[in-house]
Amino acid sequence: MMKKIERILLASCLLFSLSGCTVLNPKDSQDRSTMTYQAATPFVSSDTRVKHVSLISDADVRTEVESGLMDLAKEHFPPNSVTYRVHSFLNYDELDATDGSRGLLGTLRDGNPNGLNPNSNEDFDTGNGIVKGGVILVDIYELDFYKDDQLDGIALSLVVNDKIVYNNQDYEITPEKMQAYLEVTSNKLATYMKERFNEITNRVPILIAAYELNSDAMSSSKGGYVYEGYYNGNSSSFKALSQEHVIVPGSSFSELDPNMASEFNAYKADLLHILPDATFVSGEAKFESGKCTKLDLTITSHGKSVGEILAVIQAAKEGMKHFSPIDVQYDVEVINDGRVYALLRRSKGQDSVEEMTWI
Repeated sequence: MMKKIERILLASCLLFSLSGCTVLNPKDSQDRSTMTYQAATPFVSSDTRVKHVSLISDADVRTEVESGLMDLAKEHFPPNSVTYRVHSFLNYDELDATDGSRGLLGTLRDGNPNGLNPNSNEDFDTGNGIVKGGVILVDIYELDFYKDDQLDGIALSLVVNDKIVYNNQDYEITPEKMQAYLEVTSNKLATYMKERFNEITNRVPILIAAYELNSDAMSSSKGGYVYEGYYNGNSSSFKALSQEHVIVPGSSFSELDPNMASEFNAYKADLLHILPDATFVSGEAKFESGKCTKLDLTITSHGKSVGEILAVIQAAKEGMKHFSPIDVQYDVEVINDGRVYALLRRSKGQDSVEEMTWI
Protein backbone atom coordinates (compact mmCIF):
# COMPACT_ATOMS: atom_id res chain seq x y z
CA MET A 1 0.00 0.00 0.00
CA MET A 2 1.29 3.46 -0.83
CA LYS A 3 2.01 6.02 1.84
CA LYS A 4 -0.86 8.41 2.58
CA ILE A 5 1.08 11.44 1.44
CA GLU A 6 1.64 9.78 -1.95
CA ARG A 7 -2.08 9.09 -2.29
CA ILE A 8 -2.87 12.72 -1.48
CA LEU A 9 -0.38 13.97 -4.08
CA LEU A 10 -1.81 11.64 -6.71
CA ALA A 11 -5.34 12.74 -5.88
CA SER A 12 -4.25 16.36 -6.29
CA CYS A 13 -2.80 15.52 -9.69
CA LEU A 14 -6.14 14.04 -10.73
CA LEU A 15 -8.04 17.04 -9.44
CA PHE A 16 -5.90 19.58 -11.25
CA SER A 17 -5.81 17.57 -14.49
CA LEU A 18 -9.60 17.39 -14.56
CA SER A 19 -10.27 20.96 -13.51
CA GLY A 20 -7.80 22.45 -16.00
CA CYS A 21 -7.55 26.20 -15.56
CA THR A 22 -11.16 26.77 -14.49
CA VAL A 23 -11.55 29.45 -11.83
CA LEU A 24 -14.19 28.55 -9.30
CA ASN A 25 -16.56 31.15 -7.94
CA PRO A 26 -16.78 31.13 -4.12
CA LYS A 27 -20.55 31.01 -4.47
CA ASP A 28 -20.51 27.84 -6.58
CA SER A 29 -22.53 24.97 -5.10
CA GLN A 30 -19.66 22.48 -5.42
CA ASP A 31 -19.22 20.36 -2.28
CA ARG A 32 -16.36 21.90 -0.30
CA SER A 33 -15.24 18.50 0.92
CA THR A 34 -14.14 17.60 -2.62
CA MET A 35 -12.13 20.80 -3.08
CA THR A 36 -8.39 21.14 -2.49
CA TYR A 37 -6.58 24.10 -0.94
CA GLN A 38 -3.90 25.82 -3.00
CA ALA A 39 -0.69 27.08 -1.41
CA ALA A 40 0.09 30.78 -1.40
CA THR A 41 3.01 31.47 -3.71
CA PRO A 42 5.89 31.66 -3.36
CA PHE A 43 5.59 28.84 -0.84
CA VAL A 44 7.65 29.34 2.33
CA SER A 45 8.60 26.31 4.42
CA SER A 46 8.69 26.52 8.20
CA ASP A 47 11.43 25.39 10.57
CA THR A 48 8.73 23.45 12.43
CA ARG A 49 9.01 20.71 9.80
CA VAL A 50 12.02 19.40 11.76
CA LYS A 51 10.10 19.59 15.03
CA HIS A 52 7.13 17.65 13.65
CA VAL A 53 9.32 14.78 12.44
CA SER A 54 11.19 14.59 15.74
CA LEU A 55 7.96 14.44 17.75
CA ILE A 56 6.01 12.02 15.53
CA SER A 57 8.13 9.65 13.47
CA ASP A 58 5.20 7.97 11.68
CA ALA A 59 4.72 9.80 8.36
CA ASP A 60 1.20 8.40 7.97
CA VAL A 61 0.15 9.96 11.27
CA ARG A 62 1.66 13.33 10.33
CA THR A 63 -0.20 13.18 7.03
CA GLU A 64 -3.47 12.27 8.75
CA VAL A 65 -3.09 15.18 11.16
CA GLU A 66 -2.49 17.83 8.51
CA SER A 67 -4.83 16.53 5.81
CA GLY A 68 -7.52 15.99 8.45
CA LEU A 69 -7.09 19.56 9.65
CA MET A 70 -7.55 20.77 6.08
CA ASP A 71 -10.75 18.74 5.81
CA LEU A 72 -12.15 20.27 9.00
CA ALA A 73 -11.10 23.76 7.92
CA LYS A 74 -13.14 23.54 4.72
CA GLU A 75 -16.34 24.10 6.70
CA HIS A 76 -15.08 27.51 7.81
CA PHE A 77 -12.57 28.60 5.14
CA PRO A 78 -13.74 27.72 1.58
CA PRO A 79 -10.85 26.33 -0.51
CA ASN A 80 -12.02 28.24 -3.57
CA SER A 81 -11.66 31.63 -1.88
CA VAL A 82 -8.42 31.36 0.14
CA THR A 83 -4.86 30.09 -0.15
CA TYR A 84 -2.84 28.58 2.67
CA ARG A 85 0.52 29.03 4.34
CA VAL A 86 2.04 26.89 7.10
CA HIS A 87 3.23 28.03 10.53
CA SER A 88 3.39 31.73 9.78
CA PHE A 89 3.26 32.36 13.52
CA LEU A 90 4.11 29.29 15.60
CA ASN A 91 7.69 28.59 14.57
CA TYR A 92 10.15 26.16 16.13
CA ASP A 93 11.02 28.45 19.04
CA GLU A 94 7.36 29.09 19.83
CA LEU A 95 6.73 25.35 20.20
CA ASP A 96 9.98 23.94 21.53
CA ALA A 97 10.18 23.23 25.24
CA THR A 98 13.28 21.06 25.43
CA ASP A 99 16.11 21.94 27.80
CA GLY A 100 13.91 24.27 29.80
CA SER A 101 12.72 26.37 26.83
CA ARG A 102 9.58 28.45 27.26
CA GLY A 103 7.59 26.80 24.46
CA LEU A 104 3.91 26.00 24.14
CA LEU A 105 4.58 22.26 24.20
CA GLY A 106 6.13 22.50 27.65
CA THR A 107 4.52 22.16 31.06
CA LEU A 108 2.81 25.05 32.80
CA ARG A 109 5.16 26.50 35.41
CA ASP A 110 6.45 29.83 36.71
CA GLY A 111 9.19 29.86 34.11
CA ASN A 112 6.79 28.90 31.31
CA PRO A 113 3.38 30.52 31.91
CA ASN A 114 2.30 29.70 28.34
CA GLY A 115 2.99 25.96 28.59
CA LEU A 116 -0.03 23.94 27.49
CA ASN A 117 0.80 20.68 29.27
CA PRO A 118 -0.38 20.33 32.90
CA ASN A 119 1.87 21.51 35.70
CA SER A 120 4.11 18.59 36.69
CA ASN A 121 3.51 19.33 40.39
CA GLU A 122 -0.28 19.36 40.16
CA ASP A 123 -2.73 16.48 40.05
CA PHE A 124 -4.40 15.63 36.76
CA ASP A 125 -7.54 13.50 36.78
CA THR A 126 -7.53 11.12 33.81
CA GLY A 127 -10.93 9.71 34.74
CA ASN A 128 -9.14 6.44 35.46
CA GLY A 129 -6.87 7.74 38.22
CA ILE A 130 -4.91 10.78 39.38
CA VAL A 131 -1.46 11.37 37.87
CA LYS A 132 1.29 13.95 37.92
CA GLY A 133 3.80 15.02 35.30
CA GLY A 134 1.93 13.58 32.35
CA VAL A 135 2.49 14.84 28.82
CA ILE A 136 -0.83 15.18 27.00
CA LEU A 137 -0.02 17.64 24.22
CA VAL A 138 2.53 16.19 21.80
CA ASP A 139 2.57 18.67 18.91
CA ILE A 140 0.76 21.60 17.28
CA TYR A 141 0.15 22.04 13.54
CA GLU A 142 -0.81 25.36 11.98
CA LEU A 143 -2.46 26.36 8.71
CA ASP A 144 -2.97 30.03 7.85
CA PHE A 145 -5.54 31.08 5.27
CA TYR A 146 -5.13 34.22 3.20
CA LYS A 147 -7.44 36.12 0.90
CA ASP A 148 -5.75 38.71 -1.32
CA ASP A 149 -2.64 38.57 0.91
CA GLN A 150 -4.70 39.36 4.00
CA LEU A 151 -5.00 36.87 6.85
CA ASP A 152 -8.53 35.46 6.72
CA GLY A 153 -8.37 32.63 9.25
CA ILE A 154 -6.20 30.15 11.15
CA ALA A 155 -6.56 26.42 11.78
CA LEU A 156 -4.58 24.73 14.55
CA SER A 157 -4.31 21.05 15.40
CA LEU A 158 -3.50 19.84 18.89
CA VAL A 159 -2.00 16.34 18.73
CA VAL A 160 -2.62 14.63 22.06
CA ASN A 161 -1.84 11.32 23.73
CA ASP A 162 -4.75 9.07 24.66
CA LYS A 163 -3.09 7.94 27.88
CA ILE A 164 -0.49 8.96 30.45
CA VAL A 165 2.18 6.68 31.88
CA TYR A 166 2.63 7.32 35.61
CA ASN A 167 4.62 5.16 38.03
CA ASN A 168 5.00 2.53 35.28
CA GLN A 169 1.23 2.26 34.88
CA ASP A 170 -0.96 3.33 31.95
CA TYR A 171 -3.86 5.67 32.67
CA GLU A 172 -6.20 6.08 29.72
CA ILE A 173 -7.79 9.53 29.55
CA THR A 174 -11.59 9.29 29.39
CA PRO A 175 -13.42 11.30 26.70
CA GLU A 176 -14.95 13.56 29.36
CA LYS A 177 -11.62 14.43 30.97
CA MET A 178 -9.96 14.85 27.57
CA GLN A 179 -12.64 17.26 26.40
CA ALA A 180 -12.33 19.26 29.62
CA TYR A 181 -8.56 19.56 29.08
CA LEU A 182 -9.01 20.46 25.39
CA GLU A 183 -11.54 23.21 26.07
CA VAL A 184 -9.25 24.90 28.59
CA THR A 185 -6.20 24.45 26.37
CA SER A 186 -7.97 25.69 23.23
CA ASN A 187 -9.19 28.81 25.02
CA LYS A 188 -5.70 29.50 26.29
CA LEU A 189 -4.12 28.97 22.86
CA ALA A 190 -6.68 31.17 21.07
CA THR A 191 -6.04 33.97 23.56
CA TYR A 192 -2.27 33.52 23.21
CA MET A 193 -2.43 33.81 19.41
CA LYS A 194 -4.37 37.06 19.55
CA GLU A 195 -2.21 38.63 22.26
CA ARG A 196 1.13 37.44 20.85
CA PHE A 197 0.74 38.35 17.17
CA ASN A 198 -0.50 41.74 15.95
CA GLU A 199 -1.74 40.34 12.63
CA ILE A 200 -4.22 38.08 14.43
CA THR A 201 -6.92 40.57 15.29
CA ASN A 202 -10.33 39.78 16.74
CA ARG A 203 -11.78 39.68 13.21
CA VAL A 204 -9.62 36.65 12.30
CA PRO A 205 -11.49 33.41 13.11
CA ILE A 206 -9.48 30.56 14.64
CA LEU A 207 -10.30 26.87 14.35
CA ILE A 208 -8.65 24.61 16.94
CA ALA A 209 -9.10 20.85 16.53
CA ALA A 210 -7.61 17.96 18.49
CA TYR A 211 -6.21 14.76 16.98
CA GLU A 212 -5.95 11.97 19.56
CA LEU A 213 -3.25 9.37 18.97
CA ASN A 214 -4.24 5.72 19.37
CA SER A 215 -1.71 3.88 21.52
CA ASP A 216 -3.41 0.49 21.12
CA ALA A 217 -0.89 -1.61 19.20
CA MET A 218 -3.62 -4.10 18.29
CA SER A 219 -5.80 -1.49 16.61
CA SER A 220 -5.61 -0.71 12.89
CA SER A 221 -6.45 2.94 13.57
CA LYS A 222 -3.59 5.26 14.45
CA GLY A 223 -5.88 7.97 15.75
CA GLY A 224 -8.42 10.56 14.70
CA TYR A 225 -9.94 13.95 15.43
CA VAL A 226 -12.00 14.04 18.62
CA TYR A 227 -12.70 17.72 19.25
CA GLU A 228 -13.19 21.06 17.52
CA GLY A 229 -13.38 24.60 18.85
CA TYR A 230 -14.16 27.62 16.67
CA TYR A 231 -13.45 31.20 17.72
CA ASN A 232 -15.04 33.99 15.71
CA GLY A 233 -14.89 37.46 17.15
CA ASN A 234 -16.20 37.33 20.69
CA SER A 235 -18.11 34.09 20.19
CA SER A 236 -16.91 30.52 20.43
CA SER A 237 -18.39 27.06 19.88
CA PHE A 238 -17.22 23.54 20.69
CA LYS A 239 -18.18 20.06 19.56
CA ALA A 240 -16.96 16.52 20.01
CA LEU A 241 -15.80 14.61 16.93
CA SER A 242 -15.44 10.90 16.26
CA GLN A 243 -12.96 9.82 13.59
CA GLU A 244 -10.95 6.71 12.93
CA HIS A 245 -9.02 5.23 10.03
CA VAL A 246 -9.19 1.46 9.56
CA ILE A 247 -7.35 -0.96 7.32
CA VAL A 248 -9.24 -2.56 4.42
CA PRO A 249 -9.86 -5.47 4.44
CA GLY A 250 -9.95 -6.02 8.18
CA SER A 251 -12.15 -6.97 11.10
CA SER A 252 -12.68 -3.35 12.20
CA PHE A 253 -13.84 -2.42 8.69
CA SER A 254 -16.27 -5.34 8.59
CA GLU A 255 -17.67 -4.49 12.01
CA LEU A 256 -18.12 -0.78 11.28
CA ASP A 257 -19.77 -1.25 7.87
CA PRO A 258 -20.69 -4.86 7.00
CA ASN A 259 -22.46 -3.82 3.79
CA MET A 260 -19.46 -1.92 2.41
CA ALA A 261 -17.18 -4.79 3.44
CA SER A 262 -19.35 -7.11 1.36
CA GLU A 263 -19.21 -4.73 -1.60
CA PHE A 264 -15.44 -4.52 -1.23
CA ASN A 265 -15.19 -8.31 -1.37
CA ALA A 266 -17.19 -8.33 -4.61
CA TYR A 267 -14.91 -5.62 -6.04
CA LYS A 268 -11.82 -7.57 -5.02
CA ALA A 269 -13.18 -10.78 -6.55
CA ASP A 270 -13.64 -9.06 -9.93
CA LEU A 271 -9.95 -8.16 -9.98
CA LEU A 272 -8.38 -11.23 -8.44
CA HIS A 273 -8.06 -13.35 -11.59
CA ILE A 274 -7.90 -10.76 -14.37
CA LEU A 275 -4.30 -11.86 -14.95
CA PRO A 276 -2.55 -15.21 -14.50
CA ASP A 277 -0.79 -13.66 -11.51
CA ALA A 278 -3.14 -12.70 -8.66
CA THR A 279 -4.14 -9.05 -8.42
CA PHE A 280 -4.56 -7.74 -4.87
CA VAL A 281 -6.66 -4.92 -3.39
CA SER A 282 -6.05 -3.24 -0.03
CA GLY A 283 -6.54 0.19 1.46
CA GLU A 284 -7.93 2.32 4.21
CA ALA A 285 -11.37 3.66 5.16
CA LYS A 286 -12.08 6.85 7.05
CA PHE A 287 -15.06 6.76 9.44
CA GLU A 288 -16.69 9.80 11.01
CA SER A 289 -19.27 9.22 13.74
CA GLY A 290 -19.39 5.56 12.71
CA LYS A 291 -20.08 6.33 9.04
CA CYS A 292 -17.61 5.76 6.19
CA THR A 293 -16.82 9.03 4.41
CA LYS A 294 -13.73 8.06 2.40
CA LEU A 295 -12.38 4.84 0.94
CA ASP A 296 -8.82 4.73 -0.42
CA LEU A 297 -7.88 1.55 -2.29
CA THR A 298 -4.64 0.36 -3.85
CA ILE A 299 -4.67 -2.28 -6.57
CA THR A 300 -1.41 -4.19 -6.98
CA SER A 301 -0.97 -6.13 -10.22
CA HIS A 302 1.83 -7.78 -12.19
CA GLY A 303 0.91 -7.23 -15.82
CA LYS A 304 3.56 -8.05 -18.40
CA SER A 305 2.22 -5.86 -21.21
CA VAL A 306 0.34 -2.62 -21.79
CA GLY A 307 -2.70 -4.67 -22.78
CA GLU A 308 -2.74 -6.48 -19.44
CA ILE A 309 -2.30 -3.28 -17.45
CA LEU A 310 -5.13 -1.56 -19.32
CA ALA A 311 -7.35 -4.57 -18.66
CA VAL A 312 -6.74 -4.22 -14.91
CA ILE A 313 -7.48 -0.48 -15.04
CA GLN A 314 -10.70 -1.12 -16.95
CA ALA A 315 -11.84 -3.74 -14.44
CA ALA A 316 -10.94 -1.43 -11.55
CA LYS A 317 -13.01 1.38 -13.04
CA GLU A 318 -16.03 -0.71 -14.00
CA GLY A 319 -16.00 -2.54 -10.67
CA MET A 320 -16.59 0.64 -8.71
CA LYS A 321 -20.28 0.15 -9.48
CA HIS A 322 -20.25 -2.38 -6.62
CA PHE A 323 -20.07 0.44 -4.08
CA SER A 324 -23.60 1.69 -3.46
CA PRO A 325 -23.18 4.61 -0.98
CA ILE A 326 -22.94 7.91 -2.88
CA ASP A 327 -21.97 10.03 0.14
CA VAL A 328 -18.48 8.51 0.17
CA GLN A 329 -15.40 9.60 -1.77
CA TYR A 330 -13.68 6.66 -3.46
CA ASP A 331 -10.04 6.91 -4.59
CA VAL A 332 -8.38 3.96 -6.32
CA GLU A 333 -4.78 3.76 -7.49
CA VAL A 334 -3.52 1.03 -9.80
CA ILE A 335 0.10 -0.03 -9.27
CA ASN A 336 1.81 -2.53 -11.54
CA ASP A 337 5.20 -3.87 -10.45
CA GLY A 338 5.77 -0.85 -8.20
CA ARG A 339 4.79 1.84 -10.71
CA VAL A 340 1.56 3.87 -10.61
CA TYR A 341 -0.37 3.59 -13.88
CA ALA A 342 -3.79 4.97 -13.00
CA LEU A 343 -5.77 6.95 -10.45
CA LEU A 344 -9.54 6.68 -10.29
CA ARG A 345 -11.94 8.81 -8.29
CA ARG A 346 -15.67 8.68 -7.66
CA SER A 347 -16.54 11.86 -5.80
CA LYS A 348 -19.29 12.23 -3.23
CA GLY A 349 -22.71 12.41 -4.81
CA GLN A 350 -21.44 11.16 -8.18
CA ASP A 351 -22.00 7.97 -10.16
CA SER A 352 -19.32 8.68 -12.76
CA VAL A 353 -15.67 7.75 -12.27
CA GLU A 354 -12.87 10.18 -13.13
CA GLU A 355 -9.72 8.61 -14.52
CA MET A 356 -6.10 9.58 -15.01
CA THR A 357 -3.66 7.12 -16.59
CA TRP A 358 0.08 7.12 -17.25
CA ILE A 359 0.63 4.80 -20.21
